[in-house]
Formats: sequence, C-alpha cells, structure tokens
Amino acid sequence: MLEYIFFGGAAQQGLFTGKIARVVLDLPLMIDSAFCAAAAMITFGALIGKVAPAQILWILAMEVPFYVFNVWLAVDVLGCLDMGGSVTIHAFGAFYGLGAALVLSTPGAGSNHPKNGASYISDVTAMIGTIFLWIFWPSFNGALASSSGPGLEDQQFYCVVNTVVSLTGACLMAFTVSSFVENKLNMVHVQNATLAGGVAIGSSANFAMVPGAALLVGLSAGALSTLGYCFIMPALEKAIKLQDTCGVHNLHGMPGIFGGLVAALVSVIGADANTALLPLGGATWWHQIIAVLTTFVVSVCTGAMAGWVVGKVQLPSVKQKLAVEDLYEDSLFWSEVEPEGESSHGWLPTFDPGSTGGEGGDGGIEPPTSRTLVGGDFLEGGTMPHHTTQTVTGGQDYLTCIIS
Repeated sequence: MLEYIFFGGAAQQGLFTGKIARVVLDLPLMIDSAFCAAAAMITFGALIGKVAPAQILWILAMEVPFYVFNVWLAVDVLGCLDMGGSVTIHAFGAFYGLGAALVLSTPGAGSNHPKNGASYISDVTAMIGTIFLWIFWPSFNGALASSSGPGLEDQQFYCVVNTVVSLTGACLMAFTVSSFVENKLNMVHVQNATLAGGVAIGSSANFAMVPGAALLVGLSAGALSTLGYCFIMPALEKAIKLQDTCGVHNLHGMPGIFGGLVAALVSVIGADANTALLPLGGATWWHQIIAVLTTFVVSVCTGAMAGWVVGKVQLPSVKQKLAVEDLYEDSLFWSEVEPEGESSHGWLPTFDPGSTGGEGGDGGIEPPTSRTLVGGDFLEGGTMPHHTTQTVTGGQDYLTCIIS
C-alpha cells in the first residue's frame, strides 16, 4: 500500500508531469492502494508454497509499478469500465502471479505433491474467510462509486444490489455443479466458486440492470469457476505445466476476464439506461474488449519477467531454491512450526489391527498402558484447558477424559 501511495498517487495527481510538487494523501488514494494490495494478495495465492518468501517479496514489490501502468493504460487510455476491478485488480493480479509461476515453479510442485492440499481444520478456517468476503464484497465493488453528477445518483445502490444478487447466483451454481460433477460437495469449490459472482459483476456493478441479469452473471461465473477447478486447471497443468497453488485462475483470472466482457455486453444492451457511464458512447464495447486483452497480455508478460528476474538474477536475500521435498513446508521459514507430517506426540498409542502379537488378544492391540495428563499439557490439535486431566489408555480405541 505504501509503495502504491507513491507510484499510484504520483501517476494520478501528476507528480511525474510536474503538475504537483508532492503526493496528497486522500481517501480515494487510500482505497486505490488497498485495491493494489488486493491484486498483490491474489498474486501471492498463485505462488505460495512453491517459492521462498524473499522471492515473493521481490515479485510483489515489482508488481506495483506494473499495476499502476496497467490501470493507466486500461482505464485512462482505453476507457475500460471497471468499477469493481474485475479486469484491473482480479484478472491482473491472477495472471501476473501465474506468469511468474510459469517461470519460477519447481518441477514436481503441482497438484500431485503430497503437501499441496488442505486439512479439515484449514478448510474450516478458510471458510470463515469466505463468509467475511461474501458479506463485504458489495462494499468492495462500490467503494469508489460516486453519487455526485447527473445520472450517477444510484451508483452505489446498484453496486450493492447487483453484487449481492450475483454472489447468490454463484453460490447456487457452485453447489449445483460441484455436487453434479463429483457426486459430493467439494470444499475447495464452496470456498472459492461461491465468490466468483462478486468478481464477475465487478466491471458492471454500477450499471442499471434488471436483477435477472445480475443473477445470470453470477450463475455463469459460479459454473465457470467450479468447472475451472474440475477440468480447466488440471488440463492447463498437464498441457503447459501451469501450477496454481490457491486456484486464483479459477476464482480471479477467468471470472475477471468474463466480468470485463460482461461490461462490454451491458454497454450495448443497456446503453439507454446508462448513458452517463458511457463517455465513449457506441465505441465503448470494443474499447472494453481491447482493454481486457491488453490487461491479460501485460499481466502475463510482466509477471513472467518478474519471475525471471527473481529466479535468474542474484538479488539481495534471494538465495533460496526450494527442493521438491521442501515445497509447501512452513517449518523452513517459521520458528516453532513442525515439519508437515511429523508430530511431537510420539507417545500417543498406535494400533495395528493387522498384526498378531500383543497381550490385548486377537488383532495385536498393544498392551494396556496409561498416561495421565494435567491441564496445560499438549494434545493433538492444541493445549488442554488447565481445569482438566486426561488419561490416555493404550490397548483401547478411546481416550478417557476426567473433568477435575
């Protein structure tokens, strides 16, 4: 955000052209800096686990000037309609990260890596984030919608209503397609594709449209995102070795491009009801398409260039190249984090129903042993409350808890 305040503020306010002597910090600039940070977090999702933290830091630092350039080119030069950032935030952040991932990712870092996955606990925790994003997405899309000026009085109203309706459609389709394709609900689809409607409606969120149109955008985006996780991304990984840790291609990349094209369509179909939002008039639709294509090219090329620089040039602090066995491993960079798959609780009883020895009878259950824990001792999954004791008994398939 601080980097954008300088680069973005200088570009917006004319520091580079001599119009001002210093950047003035105001609310719109702060909001734009947060949007730039959102694009960087999307980029982060494409790379996390596959490259060292220092490498990610340099990639994100290089992203800000490219982000500013792309916003200037797409919005100021080409006249892109992008109130909620479908194109300049979501699509740019996703494809910049994927461009870097194409260059930097280690062979063997794909979806088949044993540590490239989630646990039940991490899925539940991530779902909390999905709920918060779903609730606050209307404010994201409408943060910069102005109500001053003829024909602009209801911009924020339409941003909120269209976003909520589109998100609802994405939820319906994400659950439907996920259960249809896999016969069960997939938590990855629920966490991500349910938000695709907010991404896709972003470019046209401030347009006056019937609720059915916003619902159709959400339904289409939810289906597209879910199918991306099921079929499109696995095909890209097989064809061009594209590795996407968090699925940003499916949640931000494709829905962002789709949202930009939706705005082009709405600028034609709904031109009479939105004349105040179409300064280019009948030429808006093809300017919009060019802006979408330009953003895709700029993001992929600059991301690949940043990845090449970080991977090939000896930059300060960038000396780590992760081995395959170290990918997706937090213990390399964080203290008090155990390597994944290892546990310090080696005393917990283990059972081997297939063995034949032991005093526990048939099945080879270990001889009865016990250990009593007091409050504060560590158990699998956390620390016991201080008002409890717990007896762990070997030779049985349960834990006996005694509340003291």
